[in-house]
Amino acid sequence: KPILEKISVDKLGHYYFSFLRYLISGVIAIPFLIYHYYYNGFPKVYKNDAKLFFKDVVIWGTVVSVVAIAAIMANYYLLEKYDSSFVTPIAEAVLLIFNAIFSVLILGETFTTDMGIGIGLIISGIIFIYRQKLKLF
Repeated sequence: KPILEKISVDKLGHYYFSFLRYLISGVIAIPFLIYHYYYNGFPKVYKNDAKLFFKDVVIWGTVVSVVAIAAIMANYYLLEKYDSSFVTPIAEAVLLIFNAIFSVLILGETFTTDMGIGIGLIISGIIFIYRQKLKLF
């Protein structure tokens, strides 16, 4: 996927590709969403309360979409400026690190020794692999 994104960003630019990707994804998702609703209805937690369901869809869909578009625009901007072999591993590693941190802070998940070791290894891996590009030791 990152290779295809790099090709697309180089051709279209990060701004156009960011928004067009989400627009096209939305169009592709519509038939799947209709199919799923037809066979499964609303999620059980809503007890067929369409008003509550659509309220949550609008609120959470907006919040997640704004965060996702900001993140993807930053990623595509970097892909437009730098090689995919440089941007993608760092972006994916940072995503894993922040996911672990926010899972603990926001979701109240338990921070384990293994998580700490994993985050440390990810950070040291980034430093080790890119130390010459980052001009470290």
